[in-house]
Amino acid sequence: MEVNIDNKEVLISVVIPLYNARKYILETVESVLNQTYENLEIIIVDDCSTDDSIEIVKKIQKQDKRVKLVESETNFGGPARPRNIGIENSNGEYIAFLDADDVWLPEKLEKQLNFLLINRCDIVHTKAYMIDIESEMIGKFKNQKIYNKLKYFFNDLTILYFSNFININTVLMKKDISLKFKEDKNLIALEDWMFWIENLYNGKKILLLDDFLINYRFDINSISDRKSDKSYRKAYYMYALLLLEKKISMMNFLTSFSLNTFRILLKNMK
Repeated sequence: MEVNIDNKEVLISVVIPLYNARKYILETVESVLNQTYENLEIIIVDDCSTDDSIEIVKKIQKQDKRVKLVESETNFGGPARPRNIGIENSNGEYIAFLDADDVWLPEKLEKQLNFLLINRCDIVHTKAYMIDIESEMIGKFKNQKIYNKLKYFFNDLTILYFSNFININTVLMKKDISLKFKEDKNLIALEDWMFWIENLYNGKKILLLDDFLINYRFDINSISDRKSDKSYRKAYYMYALLLLEKKISMMNFLTSFSLNTFRILLKNMK
């Protein structure tokens, strides 16, 4: 079933944080401009890039007025503040997020908006293919693996405490300015995980559209590489913050804390 969408009425704002992504930003932006759903705006928030990324974006702007550039006054060092700035400057009823090196497939937004309206949810995410730094396909992103094993025993919020099964680059959501990414440098690389926990905690309905609609670029040197020992250690801080804010029960806190410790020990044994 499909919903007849009037492109003149429903605007989608696509927020792209940018920092030194000259190699990929053109491919990334073109993947949004080439969407089958055309009523969109692209808000690119530059976090004080030191390369010529901004110049590339300005050239794109001249060719398509849907592209907007916002330049940060200071470098935050992660995507939380640029994403919040993008949300603040957005005009759309719906928000989508995209990192400056990832690529959407053409029907992503159209399929997601239909799915969101039919199922009356607040947030819809999808599955993703993986590509390397040269844009070659290397497989499927397996962030649903743990979720699929636990979904019969726990609710989504509990599972999300254990593992982030939502890839932010696949998300389309209803705009809600009351929820923002935490601008905490101790959460860099985990800010989106925290964001989804807070959305579910606040009663948002999040559903998976079981389609592969993006190419997620895997770079082992990326700050978003959660398999690094540093990122696992940052998770301790996130759990402590959730406990302090009373957004996680003591049982889930202890379980998540223990699982994270086990992951670190397992990684260091390899």
